[in-house]
Amino acid sequence: MPSRPGPQARKCLGLALAGLVMQLGCLEKPKPIQNPRDHPVAVVPAEATLTAGRTRRFAVAFGEGPVSTVTWGVLEPGGGAVDAEGVYQAPAQAGTFTLQARCLDAAARSAAARITVVAPPRAELTAPPLLLPEAPDQTATVPAVPGATYAWTVTGGLILRGADGPALTFQAGARGRTELTCRVTNPAGETARTSLSIPIAAPVSLAIRPAQVIITQGRSMKFGFELQGGVTLKAVWSLGEPGCGSVDANGKYVAPETPGSYTVRVASVDDPRQVALAQVKVVRKPPEDIFGVASFQPGATGLTARVADVEGMTYAWTVQGGTLTSSAEARSVTFTAGPGDTLVLHCRITNEAGDSFLAVRTLQAQ
Repeated sequence: MPSRPGPQARKCLGLALAGLVMQLGCLEKPKPIQNPRDHPVAVVPAEATLTAGRTRRFAVAFGEGPVSTVTWGVLEPGGGAVDAEGVYQAPAQAGTFTLQARCLDAAARSAAARITVVAPPRAELTAPPLLLPEAPDQTATVPAVPGATYAWTVTGGLILRGADGPALTFQAGARGRTELTCRVTNPAGETARTSLSIPIAAPVSLAIRPAQVIITQGRSMKFGFELQGGVTLKAVWSLGEPGCGSVDANGKYVAPETPGSYTVRVASVDDPRQVALAQVKVVRKPPEDIFGVASFQPGATGLTARVADVEGMTYAWTVQGGTLTSSAEARSVTFTAGPGDTLVLHCRITNEAGDSFLAVRTLQAQ
């Protein structure tokens, strides 16, 4: 009959069994087989804004799930292109497009990114080629780009309005040049910058020629001007009072029929504050008739003749077939008839404008 192990042997056996149990407990438990359906994937970044025509690399995040081969594509026609490495190229036109990544595994997992394509920033600056000193309300523009931000700076002038928009209103400086700068940033963060240096013209000085004039009612004349400085060297004509005649774009003036004092104005197109005035005195036409005796007796004395009383006229009388017995420069004269059968009176009448008329009257002896 076999002998039973002693207490010492039993103790050693128990320790051995306990060690074996501990070793078995430390063995790694088998992991369950992963199911790809339980592990969604994502495109990184999930949203992006790109300038038209630009490129960006996208990736797929698998998380704790199994890694799989990926194919890339753009869902919308004309929405750009993507290569096998996830490098996306935006189309030339702006819009919103979907970039899709598909895993080539049994679960056919997929993920997408939303891409906003925006127009590139544009900074072609349009502004006056020349500025008047301290001219207010001048305008400079750059093309408007949807969603873009704008930042204007002005050196040698003042910003009045629109420093953060596509259209700037500014005031020119007093001399030298005005420097304009605009920075345009589109929603993708791409920036364009433009600058323009605009010279400041000499101050406008304006004079009208002649500055004073006397003209006969209904007559016409041409005014001129002397203009220095400014941008265009152009002027515009106008009248100072209602009913004072007419003036055309070239300064040709036609006096009214009503005598009086009037003004003609010329103003600088570049700086309407610069105005020159001409003082115009409109006078009557010289009278055209001689009044007096209808006939005469040869040798008669104390005969008289006159013309209409019109202010501002000068007179020059002559008599054929008789003799003046008073001043030849008065409105009325006296004269003596000669021995002949005919007597002719002449009176040249001249107004303040220098217009004259030769009035003639022929008398027959009784």
